[in-house]
Amino acid sequence: MTTATLLPIDGSTFSISLLDLGENFFEHRKVDVKNLYDRCEITADQINRSDSYISGWQLREMLRSCRDIAIPGQPLSVLLSEFAPITVPGGMFGLASFTAKTVDQALKLMVDYSHTVMPAYHFERIDSGGKCHIVMRPVIDFGDVQHYLDEVVAGYFLNLRYFCNLPLPAPRIHLTHCIENDISRYEYHFKATFAFSKRIIEVIFDNHHLIQHLHTHNQSTFEQVYASLKTATPPSTTSLSSKVKNLLRQRLTKGLSIHIAPIAEQMHYSERTLARHLQSENTSFLELKQQVSIEHAKFLLASTDDPICKISHACGYNSDSNFSRAFKNFTGKTPKRFRQDQ
Repeated sequence: MTTATLLPIDGSTFSISLLDLGENFFEHRKVDVKNLYDRCEITADQINRSDSYISGWQLREMLRSCRDIAIPGQPLSVLLSEFAPITVPGGMFGLASFTAKTVDQALKLMVDYSHTVMPAYHFERIDSGGKCHIVMRPVIDFGDVQHYLDEVVAGYFLNLRYFCNLPLPAPRIHLTHCIENDISRYEYHFKATFAFSKRIIEVIFDNHHLIQHLHTHNQSTFEQVYASLKTATPPSTTSLSSKVKNLLRQRLTKGLSIHIAPIAEQMHYSERTLARHLQSENTSFLELKQQVSIEHAKFLLASTDDPICKISHACGYNSDSNFSRAFKNFTGKTPKRFRQDQ
């Protein structure tokens, strides 16, 4: 299974709230939490939450420490989620997510703001074929504990099950690593269907999940916290180019044209004004269109067995040869080779 080039862990930082995972787990296992602090070089300011961050190195060592004291044969992600607050990573982000009105609204918020507490991934929502795919693409290398982090972060999206009814068929989680434990342990705990050795990491909700109302919904609290969250931390889709890419993705997944005219109209710009604003962000509509088309093609090549000619058409290309040429120029591989390498 090949992966994209990941950034080194050095220099990365994460929310101090993630330290709760390690502390709670050590306390449950009746192991002195000082051992965790010593191994991870946790400072007094971090223990007292005066410092709001832990380093990527500390997070990796925390996962290794938890693995070393875990019950043999039990999935570490299951154990951690059982003894961690279900609203981790807490704060405004956690409060906003479980006071949302519906699963759909909660997922939108989670995709937009998960980067604030878990910058180890690029999160993307793709609505396709009556399903909502929350795609997680790792961007930081966690080495031998990467697969534990993949499971924990994917499982976090399923914490919504505590706040609403998710009817059958259950949500699905696809993971890229090989299974190490009994799959029934994952499925029983997370109330989801799991599949391993897949091409991409994703959490898949059906449309009938999206319309479910959260029992913990509070409109006034949600609006207040969401407004504070947007003020304090811009979403991952703040720039104009990001908004254009999101609209392009939406149109692609609905089988609509991805020309500039409908995008400009939807954003209440003239085509010329939109082009000028994108130029100020050092990009162009054509460049964004190609990025989104190829990204969507990579998703379809990795997550489906659709023939390449069908994928070419779904990504807005009028011929297979043009699609293959553009795909190779963008990725360095033909669509066929890309699929084979996944």
